[in-house]
Amino acid sequence: MTKFQRFLLKRLAISVLLTLVAVSVIFVVLRLLPGSPFEALVTSGNLNQEQITEIRAMYGLDEPMWRQYVNYLTSLLTFQFGYSILRSQPVWAVLEPRLINSLILLVPALVTTAILSSLLGMYAGWNRGSRLEKFSIVSTTLLRSTPVFITAIFFIIVFAYNLELAPALGMRSIRATPDGYIETFASLDFLHHYLLPFAVAVLYYSGDFLLLARNGVVEKRGSEFLKLHRAKGLTEMEQLARAGRNSMLPILTYFTLRLGMIFQGLILLEVVFSWPGIGRELVLAIQQQDYPLVQAAVFIMALAVILANLAADVLYAYFDPTVSASGGGSA
Repeated sequence: MTKFQRFLLKRLAISVLLTLVAVSVIFVVLRLLPGSPFEALVTSGNLNQEQITEIRAMYGLDEPMWRQYVNYLTSLLTFQFGYSILRSQPVWAVLEPRLINSLILLVPALVTTAILSSLLGMYAGWNRGSRLEKFSIVSTTLLRSTPVFITAIFFIIVFAYNLELAPALGMRSIRATPDGYIETFASLDFLHHYLLPFAVAVLYYSGDFLLLARNGVVEKRGSEFLKLHRAKGLTEMEQLARAGRNSMLPILTYFTLRLGMIFQGLILLEVVFSWPGIGRELVLAIQQQDYPLVQAAVFIMALAVILANLAADVLYAYFDPTVSASGGGSA
């Protein structure tokens, strides 16, 4: 086994351990919260104590804590997430459409800002000291440091309520009854609701990519290979293209990592815009103490982080000419 393969196995083991810690913490915290998922039903008179006891036995909540934990880990490892306590539906049937809704919003936003912000950052870094560089750094840093829910509320007030350019909440109009994903997403009504949360997500991600691209070009600008290209008579834009191409590795690595953590960063965005995504569903499930739903959602998010970190390691080894498959420098 090569050094690089041992490195990947070590990273995999660490990621699995961290995921185990994350799902274990959520298991314990949910059961330490005051009250129970059935408290509201008992208070409203919909269920009596005998029925509650039967339901607890059905979900295994009457068993010792250690057995609940073993059953919980087994269900996660086999991807059998069980049934939602309050919705009386399979957990995956609840989470699947929400997961797709989140991906439809966040992945295009991440790809868009990665491309546009990286290009702008490269150009700003090449023209160091220009007004464009100063303005882009200040504006994107301000947007990135501002909590996403503040930016979202600002956009709703300005563009939804004052200018009335787009709806404030939801993914479709209340009267819309689409059948299937194609009718849901391939419509002007969806696009109308999509504009504001998409714009906020793009702006939220923009600062990181812009600064990474700008710093990469600034670092490469005085390098020897660019002096050679300049001596060959290449234009400024051709030199910029080569400098940008040679500074892509940090951007690709960060994009992969950001893709894995895409749900965690913008949960509040879904909450503010009432976007029916997995982040908003997680918040509602925590409030209702729906154990199977919360546990499955956290596991999906943790698994995404694991896969993204592994993909980043592979990308780094593939694109960086100084890293070989054996873990050492290239010949």
